[in-house]
Amino acid sequence: MKANAYIRSLFEKFISDKISESELQQLLDHFGAKENDESIMEQIRHVLESEYQPVDNNITQIGEEVKLKLDAQLRPKEKRIWLYLAAAAILLAISIAAIYVFDLGKIPQNDTIQTVQQQIQPGTDKAVLILSDGRRVSLTDSTNSLIKNSSGENIAQVIDGTLSYVSGNRNIKTDVSAYNTILVPKGGQYKVILPDGSKAWLNSGSSLRYPVSFGTQTRIMELSGEGYFDVVKNKKLPFTVKSSTLEVTALGTQFNVITYSNEPYGAATLVEGSLRVSDTKSQKTVLITPGEQAFSTAGNLKVRKVNTYELTAWKDGLFVISKAGLDEVMRQVERWYNVTIEVKLPETANTFSGEFPRNIALADFLQSLERATGIKFKIEGRRIVGR
Repeated sequence: MKANAYIRSLFEKFISDKISESELQQLLDHFGAKENDESIMEQIRHVLESEYQPVDNNITQIGEEVKLKLDAQLRPKEKRIWLYLAAAAILLAISIAAIYVFDLGKIPQNDTIQTVQQQIQPGTDKAVLILSDGRRVSLTDSTNSLIKNSSGENIAQVIDGTLSYVSGNRNIKTDVSAYNTILVPKGGQYKVILPDGSKAWLNSGSSLRYPVSFGTQTRIMELSGEGYFDVVKNKKLPFTVKSSTLEVTALGTQFNVITYSNEPYGAATLVEGSLRVSDTKSQKTVLITPGEQAFSTAGNLKVRKVNTYELTAWKDGLFVISKAGLDEVMRQVERWYNVTIEVKLPETANTFSGEFPRNIALADFLQSLERATGIKFKIEGRRIVGR
């Protein structure tokens, strides 16, 4: 196991392009002589079995896939060519092995996803800004552009996928009752730096309505969908996020709020600081500490311990799924890829766990689900059918 752990560390260095020449040679030497492709295949299979522990039929499948590549490529005579091709074979093995980090129940495999010609790409930075005078500004293709109010004054700037408001500019005569709204469609995400310097990350299918100036008493905004907030501390100005199910108030903290209408509950998750959460129907209020989540169903507000990394990784470009039902996974996929998914199968009690980058194409994501669930997915335009 110690040897395998060391080889795995070399794998990780190789992937991140941090491996030295001597370490690369050690990695290549570990897989045997250059003439012996069968030895390489067996060593790769051995490491995968020891480190990732997939089921037996998966080991066979991995070995055969790697062997096909090796048989086709790994018979060069020159050492330099051998190094490149061996490195490619190692990378192939790692890519295949990565599938098993997404350990979705170990159900019989199905690797034949049916797709149309065009790939459905993941979401990107896109949004529409509605100004207080009703004007709409597309933020999707805006780069280093200025946003002006009705008086022609600069109130914000778009910089590399972030809408940043001008703060501390006393020359701007902004009515504290003037509100802007940012709309993030399905298949989008966006970051906003609010007038006080607080940051808000908005997930797909979300909107945030906020004052252009917070004034001197409160910082109040309205959220629909999901947002992560990093709040600038100001004891004199409580920071409040209102939604259809929850009202969340902080003085300075980091937290996530999710209030999608098609989710079974609204929830506020605290990463740092302290948070007061109220249910909008029952008016029940709780105080939560870091690592806790307040969630509301039908006016019933409860608190539970959670893994904040899993629930907030979306803002850092990751899908992190932990013991989630298939319906929950599909709802996330629908929002991020802007598709409609219909699974024509009986409900299952199986849960799924895994971690994926959010920038992969939809077909790649579905292939991993196919391997884990046995479901066959067919992509028809922006409609996905699972059987």
